[in-house]
Amino acid sequence: MLLVTGASGLLGASVVLQARDSGRKVAGICHRHPLRVPGVELYEVDLTDRSAIQHVCREARPDSIVHCAAATNVDWCEDHPGEAEKINLEASANLAEISRQRNTRLTYISTDSVFDGKRGNYSETDQTCPLNVYARLKLRAEEEVLQHCPSALLVRTNIYGWNAQNKQSLAEWILGQLAAGERVPGFVDTYFCPLLANDLANLLLTMLDRGLSGLYHVVGAERISKYEFATKVAATFQFDPAQAVATHLSEARLRAARPQDVSLNTEKIQTALGQPMPNVDAGLQRFRALREQGYSQQLKSYLGGAAA
Repeated sequence: MLLVTGASGLLGASVVLQARDSGRKVAGICHRHPLRVPGVELYEVDLTDRSAIQHVCREARPDSIVHCAAATNVDWCEDHPGEAEKINLEASANLAEISRQRNTRLTYISTDSVFDGKRGNYSETDQTCPLNVYARLKLRAEEEVLQHCPSALLVRTNIYGWNAQNKQSLAEWILGQLAAGERVPGFVDTYFCPLLANDLANLLLTMLDRGLSGLYHVVGAERISKYEFATKVAATFQFDPAQAVATHLSEARLRAARPQDVSLNTEKIQTALGQPMPNVDAGLQRFRALREQGYSQQLKSYLGGAAA
């Protein structure tokens, strides 16, 4: 049995559906946004409630847990550090301790933002230096997870994709702006290695099958600026790439500080799996194909609906 936290989130829903469709027995944990997926047992639980998590684990008896749930709004975390700590740190530590006690394999989903972004191409052994509350809590959670559950798998990543919830991933927001005929501001001085959530879900299941543990950087194969990404999204969906407008991070006046180059080195995971990571164009083509196949509508139909 595979148990997925944050099952109604961007990555969690992708893992749940991919696991189900590959014939695995899977259950999910949701909180404020219950997801009803045919063939999947869903639990509505507050992850900050330790006793409730213990109850779910006793009932579901998972062999593996993929912990996707998190408060990911960086500016919200900056303004609500206490609440963010309960969600992103304390819940993760509790889950790790419960996993160790039950001899359950744990996969913790972390972020590329644990680095300060001064040079990019970071490997798993490079020094971390988080710039905001969200990133500091995710890094502390990595440490707590390994302390309580030394056999855990830790995955740093950066994803986009189709959301069941109303909040949008970067690619969805770009598409919305393009479709409305609006200009899309894109940072020319901010770099990342975007990975489609569905591709990460596939990779996570493969990593579980291979029995991997420890820390891995799992992102797309290419370092690209947010501006370049916006132009590629436009081209993939047959909009005018000129709708993307070059801007700089300093112009955004964001509440929390952001690192400017969080590109990650993926040599370790590519060696472990014997395969390359998906490049930007391949990921965006699959992103478009999923929409044409009705994937995003399917996701939204599961949100708050009744499982068949």
